[in-house]
Amino acid sequence: MADTFFIGDTHFGHRNIIRFDAIKGARPFDTIEEHDAELVRRWNSVVRPKDVVWHLGDFCFGKKNLEIAGQLNGDKRLVMGNHDHYPTADYLKYFFKVLGAVEVAGMILTHIPVHPDQMDQGRYTHNIHGHLHTNVLPDKRYINVSVEQIGLTPISFDEIVTYMPNKKEIV
Repeated sequence: MADTFFIGDTHFGHRNIIRFDAIKGARPFDTIEEHDAELVRRWNSVVRPKDVVWHLGDFCFGKKNLEIAGQLNGDKRLVMGNHDHYPTADYLKYFFKVLGAVEVAGMILTHIPVHPDQMDQGRYTHNIHGHLHTNVLPDKRYINVSVEQIGLTPISFDEIVTYMPNKKEIV
């Protein structure tokens, strides 16, 4: 049976992400090449070819870096982020689906966290998101899967469920 994973804000090819995150030590690399190779290694160390991976935005900088997705295991689905601005057809070469947001098992998957009013209406139990990098919202309904929050490695649904009492299974 395939597992489901989540990750966001890989920023493949983004040289400045190392400098931006250096203050907190979240991406401890000297070069973007080292960064990218290590993220690919960590991804493939946990994701098998038939697993599902939801990438919650900001996959890469530089159109040529989309090719990195071809090195990554799994059935990849992209929820577009604010830096994912290439034509959808370019992403669909590597991602099974490309979406702006999606509801899965009563949760909403987005890049930027949804407004609290969306959560207060009771339609969604949780918002799994990226965008905030090293920051976390003080509300347990929001789960930040930016790489800085998850050890630079995709996090499984089973692991996320430990933050969510009474959460139903993803089908």
